[in-house]
Amino acid sequence: MTKKVLIVEDEGITSLELENKIRKWGYDPVGVAVSGEEAMVMARDLKPDLMLMDIRLQGEEDGVEAAEKILKEVKTSLIYITAHSSDLIMDRAHKTSPHAYFTKPFNDNELKFAVEMALYKHEMETKLAESENKYKVLIDNLMVGVFITELNGNILMMNQYLADLFNGNSLKGVVGRNFKNMFTQSQEIEKLMEKLENEGKLINENLTLINGNNQQIEIELSAKTSKNLVYGVVTSIK
Repeated sequence: MTKKVLIVEDEGITSLELENKIRKWGYDPVGVAVSGEEAMVMARDLKPDLMLMDIRLQGEEDGVEAAEKILKEVKTSLIYITAHSSDLIMDRAHKTSPHAYFTKPFNDNELKFAVEMALYKHEMETKLAESENKYKVLIDNLMVGVFITELNGNILMMNQYLADLFNGNSLKGVVGRNFKNMFTQSQEIEKLMEKLENEGKLINENLTLINGNNQQIEIELSAKTSKNLVYGVVTSIK
């Protein structure tokens, strides 16, 4: 699929020049916006892989303000092009994490290379996000509980199955709490955590946890430590 490039430039000659170059380089210049407001609408509709953004634009918003708003809603790469720059503008622009900056008049070969790299970066980030989403869906649909905690028991990650066991609703009520406080046998869990630190793993340990409705649930716990974190699996004992 041809990569889509949105050009945000209020100088007609420059925008036409950019449009021709993008097409010549094998990409699809899906549109030209002359203001930040127009760029926002077009970015939402067209979902470009890359924006070539002039910092100084018509309208109330400059390119940096427009980019900040767009990037909150649309996953895209960003290259700034400007005829003028100041330390203040550049400080603001840095916060939007652009792939590159170009000052007019720009070098064609350098811009072409930057466009190629920005589009490659966007493709890799998109694939990574898709992979992470598939991983999350897989983990949340496992019929066993999976968790990661710090050695002191603070919960960093937990799948939905285990969250349901613990409190019967969302992950928000669990992440950040301490794993140890969710069990009835406080002394036993302390011994198990000590064993885990000493031996590096626990295999099929039986425990009773207390869920958000104060119900006691029998579980089987296996865990191991690595790089000061605890990785564990929990199954409910019916």
